[in-house]
Amino acid sequence: MKNGKYGISDVAEMLGVSKSTVSRVINGNEGVGPELRKKVMDFINEIGYQPSTLAQSLSKGRMNIVALILGDIRNPFYADLAFNIQRILNDNSYMVMVLNSEYNIERELEFLKLTEQFNFAGLILITAQEEIIEDRLKNMNLPKVLVNRILPHYTGDSVLIDNFQAGYQATMHLIELGHRHIGFIKGPGVSSASSQRFAGYRQVLQNYGLPFEEECVFISDLKLETGRSLADDFCKLEKRPSAMVIVNDMTAIGFMDGCRNAGIRIPEDLSIVSFDNIAMASMYGIELTTISQHVDEMGEKAAHLMLKQLNDKDAKPERIIMEPTLIVRKTTCEHTES
Repeated sequence: MKNGKYGISDVAEMLGVSKSTVSRVINGNEGVGPELRKKVMDFINEIGYQPSTLAQSLSKGRMNIVALILGDIRNPFYADLAFNIQRILNDNSYMVMVLNSEYNIERELEFLKLTEQFNFAGLILITAQEEIIEDRLKNMNLPKVLVNRILPHYTGDSVLIDNFQAGYQATMHLIELGHRHIGFIKGPGVSSASSQRFAGYRQVLQNYGLPFEEECVFISDLKLETGRSLADDFCKLEKRPSAMVIVNDMTAIGFMDGCRNAGIRIPEDLSIVSFDNIAMASMYGIELTTISQHVDEMGEKAAHLMLKQLNDKDAKPERIIMEPTLIVRKTTCEHTES
């Protein structure tokens, strides 16, 4: 017999017991004798009945659901993170509700409100920086994990890459190839990851006595289409950089496409380093030099931090900082300043 044909009412009727008795057995509650408990459990196993996780959660007054708020599910980096978080939590009997904010602070606040209203088990946040978000988080009494973001006064569990070091490493790779005129494409202002990468880039320029040129810095919303349009702005520069550090792979891929359409050769005319190491970055014709954030491991660590809190409310918070890794492919090459 297949599960899905029966509900608690059917099980109770077939056994000749009350629905409350079946419910108490399923939920492991007291009030049922050992002989009757065994009879109910044996019958449930025989017919292959599995209680609804959602129904069990509601009966206990808490949803076995973890809210996952992220910036843009269309970005493969976020999709990979969500996949790995969901895989681990599902294996531990928790469902994951993915909430896509599109970097909208008001929407994030609505999602936080929803998380509390429905009494979710926990919250994993992969986008935020604004003070208002941090203030709201302080007043939320549930397990929380922050992923690849920094909030100034947040002291709870978090896992992130060393984004300053990632920006520094990407820029140093270009310096070592002989580039001295290096531009940058930043992410949204609300992204602490982008801000830290930009700070690493600025530090390298300072260390090598290179001028910071505001006109060579662009801002992206992390989307491929925006990368293409920024290539048009890049082409209009009177003196173009010989290399660009770009905040994420999706923007970089769009930017490369726009530059190639304008006759700019990659990497002969322009070297590019970006961040994320999404699967598309290794494809033939793209072969992007990028900084890996070890997204699978990051997602797994975030899920395990959440489970730690769900299983032990007194667990001490951890801040896990992962080291970035440079993946050299075919979008960078040696350069001699003319």
